[in-house]
Amino acid sequence: MPVRFVLAGRAFAASGFLFDKDGTLLTFDHWLAVMAERARRLVAELGLAEPEHEVLLRFMGLDPIRPGTTNAGIIPLPRCEAEEATATHLAARGSGDLAALRDLVARVFRDVDEGFPFHRHLRPTAGAEEGLRAIQRAGGRTAVVTHDVAAAARRHLEALGWTDLVDAVIGLDVCPERKPDPKPILAACRALGLPPEETVTVGDTPTDLLAGRAAGCQLTIGVLTGIGTEGDLAPVADVIVPDLMALSVV
Repeated sequence: MPVRFVLAGRAFAASGFLFDKDGTLLTFDHWLAVMAERARRLVAELGLAEPEHEVLLRFMGLDPIRPGTTNAGIIPLPRCEAEEATATHLAARGSGDLAALRDLVARVFRDVDEGFPFHRHLRPTAGAEEGLRAIQRAGGRTAVVTHDVAAAARRHLEALGWTDLVDAVIGLDVCPERKPDPKPILAACRALGLPPEETVTVGDTPTDLLAGRAAGCQLTIGVLTGIGTEGDLAPVADVIVPDLMALSVV
């Protein structure tokens, strides 16, 4: 059923809400910890010296001088692209043969992700849980559309106690096309049983919002809790808000 809500002083109504995950519903805190552990294991496997460790950390999106901060690096990339970028980086730094490094990076990333205690590091963005619960109470439906794989995204939702708050999860294993291609958004609409024109797309990057526009969603909402700046989002967002606290269900 249509959910009435207010953003930036304007009234809207939609039946479905299609959220990006990282940078929109979740902060990047968990990825900082994941990338640090991936880098540590790669350095150990390759026997790299500390200066190379610092170079790798910066490449992957971490600041070794200021822990807990990010320059984005490869964090926003889908995992397959992040693996390829890391292997190529290491090969260019003289750390080995590219084919062998591809295998090593894939193994290390997989092992880290499978054993990582995500529940200790996952942090919702401001207003995310409150917004999901308000939409559910009002009879709306929600989907997460992510460049992560759906199984991993579901583990994140479970760790936060959000399993029952999200009706569908579309990851690269469900729809291999990537935003800004509209196909992941359209897949989410099908999963919710809603036409795109009855849904809104919410994301922190231009690619999220471009996908929503291309799919025919009625509204694209940019949030400033991820890597996109207001200048990045302005050309493709119908509304820009600082965080999901700004979404008021009425």
